[in-house]
Amino acid sequence: EASYQMWNTIRKVGMKILERSVEVPVKSSRPLSSSSFQSSEGSSTDLPSSSTPPFRESFDLPPSFDFRVWFPMHMSVQLKAMEGKLRTVDLIIEVHDARIPISGRNPLLARQFSAARPHILVMNKMDLIDMSKYRRPIEEYYADHGDPKIVWTDCKRRLSKAIVDLRECMIDTLRSEPRFNRSVKTEYQVMVIGIPNVGKSSLINSLRSTNLGIKKSAVVEGARPGVTIRVQNRVRILDRPPIYVLDTPGVLPPRHKSVDEAMKLALCDLVLETATEPRLVADYLLYWMNRTGDFSYNRLLDLPREPVDDIDVLLKRICAKNELRVKRMIPGEGYQERWDTDKAVKMFIALFRGARLRDHCLDKELLLPYL
Repeated sequence: EASYQMWNTIRKVGMKILERSVEVPVKSSRPLSSSSFQSSEGSSTDLPSSSTPPFRESFDLPPSFDFRVWFPMHMSVQLKAMEGKLRTVDLIIEVHDARIPISGRNPLLARQFSAARPHILVMNKMDLIDMSKYRRPIEEYYADHGDPKIVWTDCKRRLSKAIVDLRECMIDTLRSEPRFNRSVKTEYQVMVIGIPNVGKSSLINSLRSTNLGIKKSAVVEGARPGVTIRVQNRVRILDRPPIYVLDTPGVLPPRHKSVDEAMKLALCDLVLETATEPRLVADYLLYWMNRTGDFSYNRLLDLPREPVDDIDVLLKRICAKNELRVKRMIPGEGYQERWDTDKAVKMFIALFRGARLRDHCLDKELLLPYL
């Protein structure tokens, strides 16, 4: 017994010495590695004071929330139609949103399409992230995960250099990879895939415009998800060699790995708004900003107060600052004036979707090992 007590005393002393000499990262209620995310662009007034209450460690959705409404029936039907076209395809181009470079990619597309044909990953909307900070880490991440061919584009502005880079990558891949059962064909066929609203149709129109000089759009584009709902007729994008492209509808996975991944899709406007609850999207944005140490929302919205972790409190502050009021019918009381929190939600989400924040890469925590 005496030897046990002596060993226990030595262990406790050793643990105290270890705690003083080595900083061990632990899970805490404060923003995760907020110092790692601070930028010289941030204002000192954005930082919380010592009296700021602790922030949430995780984001929770109501038990009644059902992700299945994000996977409409046409997605399942068109996924089968896409599989039927695969035999005629020489190359797969997967388009994804650069703001969520790791999250949100549909594993069904990777298994059923990208693994079956040569594959190029296009990170679109590169103008919405800090390329000097994130390009190398993202490329290193995918090089480690067996996806080395990444091309960066901004199809909204149709940057010719980015489109030319993609064209050259396509030609090089098509000529260097086996063509399976299509070796007798003199033309090439490419299928463009991805989740909704990442810019697939914009990419096709940009390729056609840059390569053939045709300004008129060949496929319909939209600023909302779900504009393309079926596999389209093929579009010619290059004459030498002759290359045709198939536009396809965006397909979301019927199941998501985590709440964070699902809410990132919603925040980036990659899910139909009718299938989401805007207040929950705003709440996730508040959670994410606090977690990553970005408290600039008070300054951007001209709210001279401490950071908050309660979305209802923040929405009321926005309403009070901007006099956002609306008359609502209250049973037994008639029309009564209330805060217009719906408008406040839109104002807050617009900080992210309007690219007003200092950092819009939602996967920065996943990229920490590469930063």
